[in-house]
Amino acid sequence: MEDGLYIERARAQDADEIYALYRSLIDMPYGTWNEEYPSRELVEEDLAQSEVFVMRDGQGRIVAAMVNEESDEFDTLAPWYTDVGHWAQFGRLGVAKDMQGHGIARRMLAHAMECVKEKGCDAVRFLVGAHNTPAQCSYSKLGFEICGEADAWDEHWLCYEKRL
Repeated sequence: MEDGLYIERARAQDADEIYALYRSLIDMPYGTWNEEYPSRELVEEDLAQSEVFVMRDGQGRIVAAMVNEESDEFDTLAPWYTDVGHWAQFGRLGVAKDMQGHGIARRMLAHAMECVKEKGCDAVRFLVGAHNTPAQCSYSKLGFEICGEADAWDEHWLCYEKRL
């Protein structure tokens, strides 16, 4: 890419850097992360069991990370599209503070959506904290729809979905 940023699948050796990125975002004004979540163990689980995307800058530093979770955790949280048989479930999208406000989250989501579409997914799901207005703006620009709201994990969430 002309700005030196590129997206790739994360590797096990990226765990420390992904965890450090997530930790740097604790207590952000619109965030839902805290001292317990996301944990180092969860990062390692993601890398072992799910598809994790990272965006790197020209020096190879991870400036964003996101997981395509292999889970049915969201299934009962909202009235998702009833005609979709194969979903991707995205989560833990974090963008380095110095890179926020430059469309990084949208680029990560667009890339991940293309990848899962190639694998046969018909739609994607994503939870967003109800007070996270910057994220909500990004997702609406990508054509995500709010299909419901849910209270889980001590937070109030908007349940987003998008057909691919």
